[in-house]
Amino acid sequence: MGKKFRQSFFRFFSFLFLLFAAAFMFSCSQSVQENEAAEETSTLRYTADALYKSTLWTEALELDRLSANVKSVDGISSKLNLTPLIVLASLPPQSSSIFPSLGSFGSLDTSLISKSLRETLTAFSDAISKYKDADSFVAKDSLYSLALFYADFKRIFNDCFELDKIDEVKAEPAEVSEEKTEDEIVGQDKEVNAETIQDTDTNETKNDTNIEEKSYFSSFKIGQPFLDGIYYQVPLKFFSDKATLTLCVFCYEDSGSWKIDQVQISDWEIF
Repeated sequence: MGKKFRQSFFRFFSFLFLLFAAAFMFSCSQSVQENEAAEETSTLRYTADALYKSTLWTEALELDRLSANVKSVDGISSKLNLTPLIVLASLPPQSSSIFPSLGSFGSLDTSLISKSLRETLTAFSDAISKYKDADSFVAKDSLYSLALFYADFKRIFNDCFELDKIDEVKAEPAEVSEEKTEDEIVGQDKEVNAETIQDTDTNETKNDTNIEEKSYFSSFKIGQPFLDGIYYQVPLKFFSDKATLTLCVFCYEDSGSWKIDQVQISDWEIF
């Protein structure tokens, strides 16, 4: 009896062991398959294939032209090996012209500025660079704007360019003229007076020449204009080894000639 019981118990235990072993192997196999499936679905290739298969594609248009063997193109030498880059390079430019820019000053695109306006701006800029009168470029009823500009100009650049000395030189001919009149009143010799007057005129001419020839700003740039009705708002920037100056000039055309309506100092820098 005991022997049969032990045999039955051993068989039952063996059955349970085989059952658990089979279940364990099945679960491990399933886990491996699940991991492999997860790794496969997480790849970029699987995602791309799935996207390709799920996309509704239309029929190719002009398939014969796309697959044709093009051996020559108008405007390209037959000696060249045709490539997409060569074909693109042979096409005329489709975009607008590219213009340089100057930092915060902006674009140097002056394509909207006519020849006559450019000449006016150039002559005006030359007068400003030499600290000369620019009344002829400004409208008569706007001369106050130019006077205010010169006052600000002298206040800003007086020490930099020693503008007080220039104003003194400009005033010297009037003082000499007064002295000459006093000499004539006291009755000095006419020949001496004539020589003095001649020397004075010569010095005056030299002083004026020096004032005209000296440029406090060595160069300038004309920026891209902004159009506001009949007015052209044009930026100007002046350069020298001591300072820079940025102006905003408002211009309008009057009876075929350009006049400046307003001059504003936008920015400056002293080195």
